[in-house]
Formats: sequence, C-alpha cells, structure tokens
Amino acid sequence: MLKLTDKLRVELKKPYGNLVFSVKEVKNPVACVGDVVGYTFLSSGILPKILIFDGKSERKPFDKVEELKNLSSNYVHLKARNPPSTITLEVVKTIGEAVRLADRGNFVRIFVEGEEDLTLIPLICALRENSGSVVYGQPRAGIVDVEVTREKKLLILQLLEQMVSIKHNGNNGDDVIDTCRRWVNGSCR
Repeated sequence: MLKLTDKLRVELKKPYGNLVFSVKEVKNPVACVGDVVGYTFLSSGILPKILIFDGKSERKPFDKVEELKNLSSNYVHLKARNPPSTITLEVVKTIGEAVRLADRGNFVRIFVEGEEDLTLIPLICALRENSGSVVYGQPRAGIVDVEVTREKKLLILQLLEQMVSIKHNGNNGDDVIDTCRRWVNGSCR
C-alpha cells in the first residue's frame, strides 16, 4: 500500500487538468472519480464508462448516494477497500479489472470502502492513452478534466512514486508502483 505524504497532499490540491464549470465543457469523459461529479454527469445523461465513488463528499455522507446507485444500476458493480490517504493493491487490481471490462464495452462502477480520492492516480495509469478524459471534483471550484495523454500518465506516475510504501496484507507499495509503471509503459492490464 502507498500512503500520501504531507508534502504530496499539498501538491495534489492543485488541479491536474483543465478546470471547467459545466459537464458540457468536457468532451469525452471516459471516467468519473467522486460521488458529486459522478452524480452530476449521470443525472445530466452523460454516462462515463467507469465511475468510482465511496458514498461520501468531503468525508461526509453523500446525500444522493442512493440516486447515484440507481442512475448507475446497469453498470457492472465492483468493490474494493482503500483506506483514506492511501492506494492499496486491492483497489489497483479492481481498477485494472474495470478498465478491462470497459475496453470490452461494459459500463463499470467501483464502490470504494474507505476513500476514493487517490484512485484517480492508478486510473489514469491504467487507461489507454488518448482514450478520453478522467473527471473529478475540485471542492468549491468546479470539475477537473484530465486528458489521458502520455505526458499526463508520466506526470501521474512521478507523483505516485513519491508516496510512502507501507506493508499491507502481505503486499507493499512497490506492487502498486510496479503495476502502474507497467500500465504507463503499455503492458496489458
């Protein structure tokens, strides 16, 4: 498992894509990370291939989580555990499965027990270059639209490599980094 450092926490508060203010400004959303942004897209009739959420918004229960689940009820449902401020191998493997399913034409949702905020990082690593964009909410600012490009994947991988490795369930953070590095280098999921 990888754990966020205080220095990196500050770095990750800035948007890693274009800040937009409407779902209509996003050209090709392949994935949404977060309850509010996921709900906003789905309730607007825009269906990303992958949806990752945790039932919370800014660490408080999301009051429209049942509506979000209903709007995505036709999605393949996956689940993973991921404690706050971490990236576990379990969530990384689940993201890999979601991308495989989406590549085969399925719509997939991942419910994260814990916190989904950092899943954006392995998700960008796992998606094919130029496959679209990943969107996530920037609290009190808008929607961040991140195009999945080679440059963005390399930048995200550099951020991932700055996290602290912790042993968890017999695995360490090197497993997470190695998996994401393979994805960025084009190895199969």
